[in-house]
Amino acid sequence: MTNRSNDPLFGEIPESVPLLGAPLVRVLALVQFSKISKISDERYIADFQEALRSNYPHVQAEKVKSVEIRVSDDEIHHEAVETTVWRFLDPNKTVRVSLATDFIGIETANYVSRADFLGKMHTVLEAFSNSMKPPLVERVGFRYVDRLEGEDCMGALADLIQADLLNVLRPNLAEHIEISMTEVVGRTAEGKLIARYGLAPKGFSHDPAMAPPVGEPSWVLDVDSFSTNCAGNQLEPDFLYGELDKVAARAYAFFRWSITDKFLTRFKDG
Repeated sequence: MTNRSNDPLFGEIPESVPLLGAPLVRVLALVQFSKISKISDERYIADFQEALRSNYPHVQAEKVKSVEIRVSDDEIHHEAVETTVWRFLDPNKTVRVSLATDFIGIETANYVSRADFLGKMHTVLEAFSNSMKPPLVERVGFRYVDRLEGEDCMGALADLIQADLLNVLRPNLAEHIEISMTEVVGRTAEGKLIARYGLAPKGFSHDPAMAPPVGEPSWVLDVDSFSTNCAGNQLEPDFLYGELDKVAARAYAFFRWSITDKFLTRFKDG
């Protein structure tokens, strides 16, 4: 079953192995684009909402505050701004589409396959492109977050995770370590990749939005693969499907580099 590349950043992508019981917390696909301020106005997104309504009937509006830096006359000004992020959820609220003034994305905790997930993203991008004047793309990204928890998994980390990622979590030390989180940023054949992994104590999360904390220690692998190679292109669904597939495949390559054959066997059949 081994198909582990020695180079997960530039090497060949391993053949996908479906894992029915994969310990996925969340999967996210995201397209960033040149800012459209009017998206904060509900009237402006009405056609987009209507195009999605049969599949994503639940709508929420979240107000997000941030600080923008403006430079004028050699002075730096900090300006507080508030924007709206629109959330569209499927009937079971297991898949969520997000639209903001500068990004559109889809996420789920109920991941089936890359083809299925990117197919949903393609449908969302089509609705966006058909209902608004397509903006210019700036970046595409794909993110997987896996989490091992429970005594069975935590006691078998050395069997499930490659030694390269376990750092100080060796059998004679692991029981004494409370937290050990590592972040790696590297270039890839497609763009860049950020990997965050390690032991998280009870009630802790490196990113609560993507991996809400749980009530027991866990081991987390968060892989974010992205590319700016498409920057300057108009938002076109078929093209972006291909670009997202590339960065998703690179994230998968790093995931496969991080785990062992025993991991695949353990989670293959659910």
